[in-house]
Amino acid sequence: MKTNVKEIRLQVWEEVIGKCVKFETRKDQVVVIFRICGPKVRIAYPRNSDEGIILRRFGRKLVGQKIGILRTDIPAKPIIVRIMPKGDSTN
Repeated sequence: MKTNVKEIRLQVWEEVIGKCVKFETRKDQVVVIFRICGPKVRIAYPRNSDEGIILRRFGRKLVGQKIGILRTDIPAKPIIVRIMPKGDSTN
């Protein structure tokens, strides 16, 4: 069922932007799948990691939205999640 989904790991100060097509909270991890100009990209974090907790706060409301996830070197905010405005023409 995993057709053409590429798993990525963000480097510090790297951001991925795309349309969130799936959000899953599993027993051991939180998974976000994006569509970026065609191919799908998967990001996963351990469920109880700081990143996983941040993503779980947003939850399924990310699905269908154009979002960005930025990895930082800030201990209190290891990732920053942005929901893009609806009128953003860079889809």
